[in-house]
Parts: sequence; structure tokens; C-alpha cells
Amino acid sequence: MAVDREEALRIGHFWATVSEEHNVPKFATILHDDFVMWYNFDPKDRTKDEFIETLKSAHAIFENQVNENTRITPTEEGFVLQATLRGILDGQPISSPYCMIAKIKDGKVIRGDEYFDTAQLPKYAGPVGEGMI
Repeated sequence: MAVDREEALRIGHFWATVSEEHNVPKFATILHDDFVMWYNFDPKDRTKDEFIETLKSAHAIFENQVNENTRITPTEEGFVLQATLRGILDGQPISSPYCMIAKIKDGKVIRGDEYFDTAQLPKYAGPVGEGMI
């Protein structure tokens, strides 16, 4: 069954804006209980709890996070979010394009597959399997 286009756009916009706020409890409200996140730089599935811990760790080292040139495209199963992440990481400005493919179930994101240009994050993006932080 296809996801409603308006619902996908609403959830996609929520995801893009709440990620800038560094408000993990608010972010968690859009995650399905069975949520899974996958990253291209550390290709393993993370549970909802593991993803929340990843968010907390990232927020601890990231300042002034904003998404620029954000595009949200509804799909049959959810949405695609494309943006450029800008901010201050370890005192240095960064700019890194990313793309997330999200699946929605029961009005919440149940899966995210994120492709991130980690070239701007050499200190934190270790070899495959070591993760970003």
C-alpha cells in the first residue's frame, strides 16, 4: 500500500527540521518502534535505541547544524531527503551532502538508509565498520 504523498512530505519536513534542533526526544517521536537506520560509511543496521545513541553522540560534537538546499521527494514507500549538512565540527566548519531514503509505516519512519559524504569528516568517519563517531 502506497504512503500518502502529503504524509510523506510532512514527515520528511519534520525529519529535516528536527535534525537541526538537537532535540532527541522530539526526534524520537517520528520513529516507528521497529525503526532501523543504515549508513553507507558503517553498513550495519542500527535499532531505534542504537540510532538514538548515535544522535546523542553526534549532537555532543556538532554545533550550528543546518540543512541547506533541502529537497524532499515523496516515494511509494516514504520519501527521499537530499540536503547539504553544514555546521561546526570540532571547531571547524563542514559542508557535506547527504541523501536519506526513508520508509514510512503507520505514520512513522520505520527505516532510513543514509548516504553521507564523509570526506568532510575525516577525524570522525573511520574505516568501514568503525562508524562515524
